[in-house]
Amino acid sequence: MPPRCNGAAPVLCWGEKGGAPVIFVRPDFYDGFQCIASRCRHSCCVGWEIDIDPEALARWREIGGAFGAQLRQNIALDPAPHFLLAEGERCPLLRPDGLCELILREGEDSLCDICASHSRFYQQYPDRLEAGLGLCCEEAVRLLLAETGPLRLIADGDEGDVLSPTPLLLRREELFGILADERESLSERMARCLALYGRSLPVFDVRASAAFLLTLERMDESWTALLRRLAQEGSARLEPRLSEGPFGRLTAYFLYRHFAAGEEAEAPARLAFACWSARLLCALSAITPPEDAVRLFSAEIEYSDENVEKILNWLG
Repeated sequence: MPPRCNGAAPVLCWGEKGGAPVIFVRPDFYDGFQCIASRCRHSCCVGWEIDIDPEALARWREIGGAFGAQLRQNIALDPAPHFLLAEGERCPLLRPDGLCELILREGEDSLCDICASHSRFYQQYPDRLEAGLGLCCEEAVRLLLAETGPLRLIADGDEGDVLSPTPLLLRREELFGILADERESLSERMARCLALYGRSLPVFDVRASAAFLLTLERMDESWTALLRRLAQEGSARLEPRLSEGPFGRLTAYFLYRHFAAGEEAEAPARLAFACWSARLLCALSAITPPEDAVRLFSAEIEYSDENVEKILNWLG
């Protein structure tokens, strides 16, 4: 669910600790996001089960007329309220022109939480609320890749009343600093990051990575086809493409989303995951546009806790 914000500057968002203000943190491209609706080629209203929160369900019970009846007919209540998908796994409210019938009739405020917040994600820490955009969304990918230079974080809030950052957040700041030093190649920066945990940067094995990913759960046939193609055609010679492309920003963004979200004992594996993910996407971008590779990777990997866990174990 999106944070409750006061709409003024600086932006203060309230967490779960008695309404105390915390710092609201997000990446440099976050504020520019707006759903592109009918212009989206990979609608989030297709292929996903859409759960409905109790507040939205209660609001929709008050909508009258033929549309209200149609809306409620397309909702199943068990095992939890959700939409009954139409042909092609489309949301029943998604029109042929790619627009949402509910928004057109009742306004954006009528949406359920999951539709109102997608593709945003939130992570609560003791001193901050961090937000980001899921890269399964093509517009989020476009915004991330459109920027050049190191990833920057934007923070608003009352810094005088917050707690100290956790050790993982402090270490993540250190890793961000290393990744931002563009005097070195990205591989050298990755190696410096891993060295903080006594690890070295392994040779990237394209075929082994593709073969392993083919053992995981997959949803989209396009992802399966891309992995099979990578196993046959992919090259492990990533430099200088790794340093010259957007893969430094991607490494930092994977760190931002995943590094501090787990236990401290998982930190080395989550760092390795960020580095490996960026190198995989660099290899994939040689055979498909990077925007498509990032979107598919995020949908198939980042949005599956099981797949992420298996990769963390595989990376050791």
